[in-house]
Amino acid sequence: MDILVNDMKILIVDDSAMIRERLIRMLSSFDGVSVLGLTGDEDWEIIGGLNPDFVVLDIKLNKRSGIDILKNLKRRCPCVPVAMLTNYYDNYYIEKCREFGADYFFDKSHDFDELANTIIDYKKMN
Repeated sequence: MDILVNDMKILIVDDSAMIRERLIRMLSSFDGVSVLGLTGDEDWEIIGGLNPDFVVLDIKLNKRSGIDILKNLKRRCPCVPVAMLTNYYDNYYIEKCREFGADYFFDKSHDFDELANTIIDYKKMN
């Protein structure tokens, strides 16, 4: 996929191929949006070096914690918005993720449309 200068680059980090593919398909349908999906198993230098405009991140990944990725990402790129998309939708995780810089928190069981709307609204404002 060619990335144009004006494209919004979205990074999806989720260990579920089904979730990644669903999000890539949904978000790629919008004009001016480029989407890359990773499992979270990749080396941090790859994840941190992609310079995304928006990140969608799961909490529980195969080889590492999404919260650890969130901490590193916000330390390196504090202005990049991060949306947590997870099955762990409870106050403990919401507060923990907000503490480490998450900008949005969505329930993986039913918030896909809300996530897409949030990203598109963010794109329109920036």
